[in-house]
Amino acid sequence: MNNRLVKFLEQNNLLSSSQYGFRSGISTSNAVLDLTNNIVSNLDNKQKVIGVFLDLAKAFDTISVPTLTAKLEKIGIRGIQLALFESYLTARRQCLRIGDWTSDELPISYGVPQGSIIGPTLFLIYINDLCCFTIPNTSIFTYADDTALLFHGDSWEQAFQYAQSGLDMVTNWLTQNLLTLNVEKTKYLTFSLSTAGKPPSSSYSLIAHSCSSHPQKVCNCPSLSRNNCIKYLGVHIDDCLSFETHIDTLTSRLRRLIYIFKSLRHVADTGVVRLVYLALGQSLIQYCILAWGGATKTHMLKLERAQRALLKVGWQLPYRFPTTDLYKKCTVLSVRKLFVLNLLLTKHAQTPYEPSKFSSQRRKHTVCPYFRTQCRSSQRSYLFLGSYVYNHVNKLLNIYHMRKSKCKKVITKWLLQLDYTEIEKLLSINR
Repeated sequence: MNNRLVKFLEQNNLLSSSQYGFRSGISTSNAVLDLTNNIVSNLDNKQKVIGVFLDLAKAFDTISVPTLTAKLEKIGIRGIQLALFESYLTARRQCLRIGDWTSDELPISYGVPQGSIIGPTLFLIYINDLCCFTIPNTSIFTYADDTALLFHGDSWEQAFQYAQSGLDMVTNWLTQNLLTLNVEKTKYLTFSLSTAGKPPSSSYSLIAHSCSSHPQKVCNCPSLSRNNCIKYLGVHIDDCLSFETHIDTLTSRLRRLIYIFKSLRHVADTGVVRLVYLALGQSLIQYCILAWGGATKTHMLKLERAQRALLKVGWQLPYRFPTTDLYKKCTVLSVRKLFVLNLLLTKHAQTPYEPSKFSSQRRKHTVCPYFRTQCRSSQRSYLFLGSYVYNHVNKLLNIYHMRKSKCKKVITKWLLQLDYTEIEKLLSINR
């Protein structure tokens, strides 16, 4: 049932492109990268950006079954198929078991069955209308129920007006669909390139209106809390997009692995140690690295030191073992090189193969159009570095004509030969 339902939704493009959750070929990394790219693009255009990160209370458990069946019928599921879903969702009962004691069964009139295969797909259909909202100067990014709203304007006053108007529309929709906004956990950030460009907290506020008197009368509805940093889909996003908090958290998590490798190195060979490092260490580093991997050297140095400490402990190498020899001996990539590898592979997958388009000898290696930036800080983002680095590496390795599997092997072999200075020169913003 779930496979046929997903196929029906995808073939008819019924799910919003703003929804990233539980969809084939799309992950949290795509959601975080598109979110940060949107912020960088607006900041580069001298816009004021406000990000509202919604928190829904028990979203899966509060879905109205009659409303869900109405939404299923609206998208084209009717007749026997609709009756099948109604039979599956209605007249459900639930009991609680603790040890040998079992409670009486009680009927369930709300929610979709959690833990089921089809439950997430039904939730995507239920919340799809929210993702399809057309709000002026607004972008919506949703992973299941984790929703982020980005508002932008020419001034902070205009941005807050758009944000308040959009938030009112969202809260009204949530009320109509029996979903509850957790106001205490819903936060907002004001993004800027520097601390001097932030608006004073006393001048502006966002209110989660739940009253019918808005906007004619003064109400006692709660205001949203403004934060300097928020954790969205496992990534700490700060209001200056420096990712310092995320890198510090990642550094601490890597250093906590040192004890494991101290115990492992005495009972396993280097091949097993490398596999464990790839599973526990490198997987942490690579998560959403395209969004934060372009951070400044000052912040990245802490993470690279933690990575080197972990490798030296696992391979039983002395404290002052040369850095260049360390990565070659362990046959792993540094943090910066992992960023470049993921950047090139992602850009390679996104670039359509059109050999006739680049027949000119002068421009045969410029296969990706450049993102023109006005701010130097934007040059550290994937929007700029993606095209710049891909075109540069394509001149050296001619990777544009390669398949993804071969492309990864060629790039990895090339990166292992580069030293720290060459990588920093490749990613340098002093162009």
